Amino acid sequence: MNTQVLQARAGKTTEAMRVVARKEKRDIEFIRERVTSGKIVIPANVNHKSLDPVGIGRELLTKINANIGNSTLSSCPKQELEKLKTALKYGADTVMDLSTGGDINSIRRSLLAACPTPVGTVPVYEMVARAGIEKLDRKLILDVIREQAEQ
Repeated sequence: MNTQVLQARAGKTTEAMRVVARKEKRDIEFIRERVTSGKIVIPANVNHKSLDPVGIGRELLTKINANIGNSTLSSCPKQELEKLKTALKYGADTVMDLSTGGDINSIRRSLLAACPTPVGTVPVYEMVARAGIEKLDRKLILDVIREQAEQ
């Protein structure tokens, strides 16, 4: 596994670390050392091809997170992309997809393709949307987490 923290602990400096150092106006060693210790995280899923990495940690600039997502009452992929564009326009550094209805996977794929910031999810929302709270089981939980991570 090639996570940022594992690479930092192996003494390697990744391109994501370099990007964060430039954005934060910090020395690359400052970033790498704090990634190594867990004081800075760089959410950088290798499957997020349009990602522009950001660093999150107490000694870095404050980050703005935007929560978006459809619901069981309203599910429009076009509206979700508009919400994303608005969040990015006004400075969101990260985005959480809190979708609970409609074609969640398809909407998330379109958000990831259009979003340069890290995108987080809440897997339990999708699990409940798929099966209901009473029918959650180990297989579904692991399947949803894996599918979301692969996206």
